[in-house]
Amino acid sequence: MTARTRLTDHEALDRIEEIDPTTAPTRDATATDRIAAAVAERAAAEQAITEAVHDARARGVTWVEIATALGVSHQGARQRYGAS
Repeated sequence: MTARTRLTDHEALDRIEEIDPTTAPTRDATATDRIAAAVAERAAAEQAITEAVHDARARGVTWVEIATALGVSHQGARQRYGAS
């Protein structure tokens, strides 16, 4: 096993600038497409939940009822989505 030496920022930048993108090995970008799609879906779901909670509160639904639907404590629901 060989010891690794640390590069200075300048040395690392020089090495990066020497990389030819037309010949550098690459991975298939589709390997991470599902991850990116899931992250986008999670963000959309979080937004939908937030909107649903605010709508429920505007209709008089209690934090206990909202918490039950979310599967969390009423304190947790209130802390995350704001007491209104």
